[in-house]
Parts: sequence; structure tokens; C-alpha cells
Amino acid sequence: MKLAWRSSALTLTLGLVGYGLSSCDDGVEGAGGSCRTYCAKLELCDDGTDLDGCEKICTEQLVRSVAYLSARAACADKLSCNVFAGEVSTMGDDRCASGERCELNDCTGDELARAKPTSDQQAYCTRAVTKLNACDHSLEPAVLLVHCLDVVPTLSDAYLQELQVCIEADCDQVVACLKRAADRFNTDLSLYPDPIVFD
Repeated sequence: MKLAWRSSALTLTLGLVGYGLSSCDDGVEGAGGSCRTYCAKLELCDDGTDLDGCEKICTEQLVRSVAYLSARAACADKLSCNVFAGEVSTMGDDRCASGERCELNDCTGDELARAKPTSDQQAYCTRAVTKLNACDHSLEPAVLLVHCLDVVPTLSDAYLQELQVCIEADCDQVVACLKRAADRFNTDLSLYPDPIVFD
């Protein structure tokens, strides 16, 4: 599973809150420790690191969950400086091109995958897939469900709350609503591997 600091290829995102799904506090305070650890490792590995800038970008981002930031920091700590500093910018941003295999992203994905989906996450994704399939019968429910459960732990509560309204909208409004939400959060993180257009 490839999970970048900033993801690529906007297709479709799903909101999870409002179906009994909740995650850890995704506020700046919760992310702060992981961001400090991550950026301190980068400064150790690269003298050109903008430590304050790295921490600011990390703590102020709105899309990623505390679980994601924690896993990413743990992985950065495990990697050699040559590997880690070669895969991110001096501000901590991912420099891996879409489709490339990068050790930091692979490790982060593996760390998150070790946690089994919660019953709330499973129940939400099942309901979301049912809704989306009702809007477009050409979708593959099994593929969508697996992808949803993979990406759910990476998303912040703030982003999920924003997307909740979209997934509850009428079919002809869902895609446009999700794109607007993604624009507001400056992300193109997707829970579905192929573009979706409800005809």
C-alpha cells in the first residue's frame, strides 16, 4: 500500500464520521509529538532541513490522521539517513513520484496495516460501498471495500467530517461535493483506485 504525505490522483473520497466511526484526536496537539520526532530525524540527516518549516507544515496539515503521522515518524526513525533524506524534501514533503516504491511510504503503509479495521470502520465502509454501488452499478464493491478499509486510518477527523455530507448527498451531487471538499483541504487523496463518474 503506497501512502504519501500528499497523495495523488483525485478520484473519489468518502466521509466516515456520523456512522458511529471515530478515531483519535486529530488536533495539532495530538500530531505535535510525531511531527517533532519526524522533523528532528530529518534535521539530523540533512543539514539543510528547515526544522521550523517542517514542523509547521506537518502540524498544520488537515488531511492526515494522528495514526498516520505517528506511523510515518516511527518509520522515519527506523530508516537510514541516506534513504530517509533522499525520499523527502528539506521541509519533510514526499519527493517520490506517483507510482514509485519508496521505503518511507511502504513502511508507513505496513505500520498502519498491522492494525485491524475496527467494527465501526468495517460497518461504515460496507454502508458506503452499498451507497456508491447504488449510484453506479459498474463499480466493483469488493475492490472499493478493500481500498476504503486501507485508507480510512490515514484520514483526519476534520476531513472525514467534511466528507460526511458528501457521501449522504443524492447520487448526482456526490462526486462534485467530494471534489470541492478535496479542494478545500488541498488534497487529492482517494479511496478508490479508478476515476468514478456517476452517469
